[in-house]
Order: sequence, then C-alpha cells, then structure tokens
Amino acid sequence: MKQTGFSRLLVIWGITFVGIAIGLAATLYLISQAKQTAIPLPPPPLPTTANPTDTPPPQNVNLFLLQPTTLELVAVRTERRLYAERTKRLKQIVTALIQAKPPDFRNPIPGGTELHEVYVDTQGTAYLDFSRHLTDGHIGGTQGEFLTVAAILKTIFDAFPNKIKQVQFLIDGNEIETLAGHLNLSQPLRF
Repeated sequence: MKQTGFSRLLVIWGITFVGIAIGLAATLYLISQAKQTAIPLPPPPLPTTANPTDTPPPQNVNLFLLQPTTLELVAVRTERRLYAERTKRLKQIVTALIQAKPPDFRNPIPGGTELHEVYVDTQGTAYLDFSRHLTDGHIGGTQGEFLTVAAILKTIFDAFPNKIKQVQFLIDGNEIETLAGHLNLSQPLRF
C-alpha cells in the first residue's frame, strides 16, 4: 500500500512537471512569435501643397518702415515667398519686418528682436511671441513705442485684411503691459 501511495505521488509530480514544462515551452514560443510580428507603420503623410518643391510662389507684401526725414511709417513693397497657411504666412511676414534693413528707411523694431512663435485663434486674434529684446532693446519714448507697435500692426493688417482682427503682444510667452512704459499692450490691439 505504501508503494501505491508513493507511485501515485510520483505520477502527480510527473504530470505537474510535464504540464509546467509544456506551459513554459508554449509561453516561450508565443513570445518569440510576438517579437517577430512586425507592427505596421502608418502611411506617409500626404503633401500639404500642390507644389512638389514645397517652395511657395513669390508674392508682394508691404512692410511698414520709418522714413527718417518725416518720421512717418510708409509701406515698402517687397517680394517674398509666402506660404498659404495663415499662421506660417504671418510668421514669415512679421519676421521679414523685424529683419528689414532697406537703405532709405529705418526699422522701428529694435535690432536683435526675434519672433519666437505665432498663434491665431478662431476669432482672428493673432498672438505674437517676441524675444525680450523687443522691450529691453527699445529706445523708449511715447513716439518710439507708438512707431514700433504701429509698424507691426500696419504690416499685419495690410497683409491680412478681414482675416486678422486684433493682435496681442507677448514677450517670451507672457502677456505684457507695455513695451517701454507708454502704450497699454495688456489687451489685443486693433488698428
């Protein structure tokens, strides 16, 4: 009787061992098959423009710059390759204004100013995020501050009639009260 109990125990342990071995082998097989299964890649994005070179055609744009003798802002026509998408186009135009240095005009925007980012909401408010140099490098004075703000606003509203309704100035991602202590820039501006 003792041997049958021992035999029965041995059979149970043997079946358990074989079951564990089969389970382990099946698990390892499934893991190896899962590693070999390729995850399908998403299709490549469709082109956003019909132009195969993705280079936009040249267009005329007015940049409002300061005439040194009269201290008036005048439209200086320049040819640029502008994107059709509004936010990209806006960033291109404002960057062109910041970098403009035509020989017979002065740029009222302080040298070294950069445009970090541009956002346009659904109501047509443009948010322009400038580098701190727009405020820190500004010459100051009511007239100087007015000419800087007006040059930006006139350039934008000339390029986007009825599409951009107002402009909010930001410095390093933050709303500002003023550029140089004179004009209230805490709210979006219209021109």
